[in-house]
Amino acid sequence: MSHKIDKHTRTQFLRACCEEPFRVFFPTGALLGVFGVSLWLLFYSGAGIAYPNIAHARLMVEGFMASFIFGFLGTAGPRITSAPHFSLSEVGIIFTLDLLAAGFHIGGADRVGDICFVVCLLLFTRALSKRFQQRKDSPPPNFILVALGLVSGIVGATLVAYSETAQYSRTYQFGSALLNECFVLLPVLGVAPFFIARLLDLPMPDLPESRALPPRWKQQAAVAGFIGIAIIVSFWIDIVNLPRTGGWIRVAAIGSYVAAQLPFRRRTFLANCLRTGILSILTGFIVIALLPIYRVGGLHIVFITGFNFIAFTVAVRVVFGHSGNLSQLQKRLWFFIATSALLFVAMFSRFTADLAPHARLAHLLAGAICWLLAALIWIVKVIPKVAIVDLEN
Repeated sequence: MSHKIDKHTRTQFLRACCEEPFRVFFPTGALLGVFGVSLWLLFYSGAGIAYPNIAHARLMVEGFMASFIFGFLGTAGPRITSAPHFSLSEVGIIFTLDLLAAGFHIGGADRVGDICFVVCLLLFTRALSKRFQQRKDSPPPNFILVALGLVSGIVGATLVAYSETAQYSRTYQFGSALLNECFVLLPVLGVAPFFIARLLDLPMPDLPESRALPPRWKQQAAVAGFIGIAIIVSFWIDIVNLPRTGGWIRVAAIGSYVAAQLPFRRRTFLANCLRTGILSILTGFIVIALLPIYRVGGLHIVFITGFNFIAFTVAVRVVFGHSGNLSQLQKRLWFFIATSALLFVAMFSRFTADLAPHARLAHLLAGAICWLLAALIWIVKVIPKVAIVDLEN
């Protein structure tokens, strides 16, 4: 009897992972992020590993952020469009390739890891495209930015794999920008207005429910697409040695989009967290436009209190909402306040490392430790709930 119950439970959980892929991707992404940041502690403690600049970057983008993107879009995409959920084979192959890519990067085989990630992204994009074709309803028009982000990731990973041995070439630098920034930034901008509206229970845009794409939908998608293309072009302008020009074009594109699309009325705890993350992204790019010499520090404002903070925020809502714990989100979550504070300390410590060369190592280590503490608190309080299946959801 116990064996039958266990088998039934496993079958039920596997089905839940197909309907809600976040259940496997969120835990994996969090652990890959922990490993990616821990590489710096291992290196500076004399563990004998190679300088982990590339491995760290790849694990944080292709591992941590990609897993959260796969988990969220794999869960929300079919539901928003009233299309069939992912199959077990689709989830399994994408999950395996994501892990393989991370493993190759940990082992120093970056070109192979990037190629694995390209295949992973192609299969994930194909799975989403299939659901789009099978849709009974259309996604929000801003989701055109999600598509641009996925394409940026595919092209970017391809370019860096191709030019792996020429890291100062324009090909590699542009590929790196597409992979490390556009691949995450564009989906975040595309999803944010929709997600904040859900958090605030705001009425959805007055577009008819239909599989067909009405003219108004196309107009709004075209505007969002123009913003996305402007952001992509701004990175190319950076590469041709016009960083201030590219930087301010990017700030103008992001700022105008946020001002026009992001709901700022009404307040909830998680909505405020998401807004803070979006504004941190904008702040980081303003710093880069003003002070290109501190580009790496500015990017860590974008990454830590922008991309990472947003990933943790969205995942809290998804996990709690799909595990029967939605009522807990009506109040402030002490553990997430602690996570948020540690992420901001980590960002500040990493940014100031470039301003204080004499204490750079101490700042770097403090930033890494604070990030790890934030992630561990989040993991302990959130990840156990991915195993809870809310049958009423």
